[in-house]
Amino acid sequence: MREPVTSGARTITFDFYGTLVQWHEGVEAGFRAIAARHGKPAMDPAPLIHAFHAEGRRRRDTPPWRPYRDVLRESLRFAMNQGGLAMTEADVDGLIAGLSRLPAHADVPAALASLRAGGWRLAAISNTDDDLIAGSLPSLGLTLDAVITAQQARAYKPDLRLFRHAHEGLGVTPQQTVHVAASQPLDMAVCKALGIRAYWVNRRGETADPQWFPFTEVTDVAEAALSILQ
Repeated sequence: MREPVTSGARTITFDFYGTLVQWHEGVEAGFRAIAARHGKPAMDPAPLIHAFHAEGRRRRDTPPWRPYRDVLRESLRFAMNQGGLAMTEADVDGLIAGLSRLPAHADVPAALASLRAGGWRLAAISNTDDDLIAGSLPSLGLTLDAVITAQQARAYKPDLRLFRHAHEGLGVTPQQTVHVAASQPLDMAVCKALGIRAYWVNRRGETADPQWFPFTEVTDVAEAALSILQ
């Protein structure tokens, strides 16, 4: 479903993990390394990853707010317990190190450069800590105009406070922005609630959920950039 972008909106905000950088690939690589470290290189990491994400959502959504580094640690502990593995500090350090230096998706640097050349301000709004996101930013190929994290707002998406904190810092209203993101329940839900024009980046062949309309579905950030610049 397509939602038009008005010419007056000059700020684009992006979800970071999964949208701009290779989050899912990084998580899978991290869990494969953990399985190998525990002498099970042939282990299917999918059940562990599912448990990791489910526990991460629960911990993010349960007050009080806690740093994302803590969410990652406890989510990993839960997932490994589910898989009958005892978590070690090497497991935590290895996973966090990998997730702290994720590469951009191949389409992203050129897409961001085209948007910058078209006069758009570019910002990230991310469920993370400042130090965790810092190592992945260079892979984007340019410096974002702003990076707003859950740590700064002390709130995780889909809590509206994170977006309100971002918009206040950027000096814009929700209606003056476009948001580009790969998550429907975390990002499209907020866009619907606040009236933000949104692009859902469906990199993984998921199904659009009508409860989060309206948004424009695209396959990658490059496609979103082409649409925005038209």
